[in-house]
Amino acid sequence: MTRRLEKVRGVIEQEISKIILYKLQDPRIAQVAVTRVEPTADLRMAKVYVSIQGDETAQQNTLNALKHAKGCVQSEIAAHLQLKNTPSLTFYLDEGKKKGSQVLQLIEKVIEEDNITAEKRSGEAMKKLSFGLPKGSLQESTIDMMKNAGYRVYVSSRSYYPTVDDDELSVRLIRPQDMSRYVEKGIIDAGLTGQDWVEEAGSDVRCIEKLVYAKQQLTKVRWVLAVPEDSSINSVEDLQGKRISTELINVTRNYLKEKNIQAEVEFSHGATEAKAPDLVDAIVELTETGSSLRANKLRIIDTVTESATVFISNHETWEDPWKREKMENLAMLFQGAIIARDKVGLKMNISNDGLSALLEKLPSLRSPTVSPLSGDAGFAIETIMDESIVRNIIPELKRVGAEGIIEYPLNKVIL
Repeated sequence: MTRRLEKVRGVIEQEISKIILYKLQDPRIAQVAVTRVEPTADLRMAKVYVSIQGDETAQQNTLNALKHAKGCVQSEIAAHLQLKNTPSLTFYLDEGKKKGSQVLQLIEKVIEEDNITAEKRSGEAMKKLSFGLPKGSLQESTIDMMKNAGYRVYVSSRSYYPTVDDDELSVRLIRPQDMSRYVEKGIIDAGLTGQDWVEEAGSDVRCIEKLVYAKQQLTKVRWVLAVPEDSSINSVEDLQGKRISTELINVTRNYLKEKNIQAEVEFSHGATEAKAPDLVDAIVELTETGSSLRANKLRIIDTVTESATVFISNHETWEDPWKREKMENLAMLFQGAIIARDKVGLKMNISNDGLSALLEKLPSLRSPTVSPLSGDAGFAIETIMDESIVRNIIPELKRVGAEGIIEYPLNKVIL
């Protein structure tokens, strides 16, 4: 193998590892590690050897999943590496490797190498907190929340490694479904994910803060049991012996067990709402407003679980004084940014005689700040209130004599 081909082989191997870690949605592929890649000299084909955890049946199922994902992996390689030829991949089980112990070690190696590269680029080694951002539906709202908290995150459309204007943070995008497992193993220090996915994975992690925000609203989300509008199923008891499709398999099974219901629960790879009634009898799906379910002519018969975004950390990471303080600071600022999203500040002046009437009209997060104006000209008032009521309050304040009323947005409210 020529030096150039060896270099390309290494780059392809690292890229496939990252694609499996951050991109592929199939849970069967989550515990796969690439052990080596053997490309042909013209780069038209490549054998990819992998280590897979589990028994022979699980290994074969995982190989089938990799074959199914072949096109996606090749497309990602073509987009990121821009090789003259993108090799056609064939996946093989590497019999020469110990299956279980190699997986997380190789994944950790990829991330550690990225951390070392980032430190070299910065010109000096420094303390860093490795931090996972949720990729997918929560990604945009999380980046907006972090912006209000004081952290500007920049994401390239072709990269899973965002940049952030804090040299003490090493940030990467990870699917919420996988986040808690990598935090539990210490592969990353901390991350943001859904409480639902922590429960689904059964991960032993520390919950630093519950952050109530979602894709569209500052509310919890629900996993609901839904059936077609014209279905004869009206309660969970009617699901005895039926088939249910969901991405949240373990939580759904526990829910049914508590209800003493025997039903088949199958994993959904996507488009869950389209599977009832032709393929399954019911679904368990995530909803924030219920609009998508209604659009697909589905009705909710029960709530399986509620979930919110949680800030989680590895237990050992929490014992590190520097990292603990860093995470506590982040949690405080994140919570402050969330509280501030539906509030605004108000400033105004009022005469001496009008102060009492104005204070009666003025709701506030805390007692408003009242400061005397120079020359005994009255008082300056400043307060914080819910944005939803400001449009009704301002006219009333004006009528009792308030002047110079200013409304301004807030980035953070630290209680």
